[in-house]
Amino acid sequence: MRQISPGLTTLAGDGRTIEYRHWGKWLGKVPAIRRGFIRWSEDLDPLRYNEAASVAALANAASAAGYLALTESIALKRHATRGRPFRQGRCDLWVADVAEARSWAFEFKQHFCFANVREDTLHVRLERAVDDARDLDRIEADERFGALIVGARENVKCSDDFIARMDKIMAGMPLAYRLDDRCGPAWLAFESVD
Repeated sequence: MRQISPGLTTLAGDGRTIEYRHWGKWLGKVPAIRRGFIRWSEDLDPLRYNEAASVAALANAASAAGYLALTESIALKRHATRGRPFRQGRCDLWVADVAEARSWAFEFKQHFCFANVREDTLHVRLERAVDDARDLDRIEADERFGALIVGARENVKCSDDFIARMDKIMAGMPLAYRLDDRCGPAWLAFESVD
């Protein structure tokens, strides 16, 4: 566990990867984006609203970090039929670091959990996102990732024990972060399909 910036802690990841080294700049902007929404409307935390709002907040953070970002962009995806020909689909989030000439395509799932959430539940959700990302054609980005956004259900108290338990579960993911500020904790997990 390593705190990258105020409000952003890395819980898991391979420090040798480009993503581990560079995404702190991007994800470190998310707490300020969340606070901006909360200042606008006290009950509008995009990471506690729904998947589309969460992905939009991540796109805003990517732009604030100097990256290019698109949500719901048109993308080629594998079709579920035999032979799996391509079809037009949508990519949840596409991010590019122009300076590094590197791009990433993401498929997200979001889960609001009870305090007693099973570890397997979150691994299954991430695997579903990975399956969706695998359907994206390789030409859509340099790397494709399945991603999971996790938060507590509205009536769940985010006690120290709950946060420690979630940190432990997320530490078992390939790449994971905790976003923590006055809006409350949220967790992000990523897994590459390339």
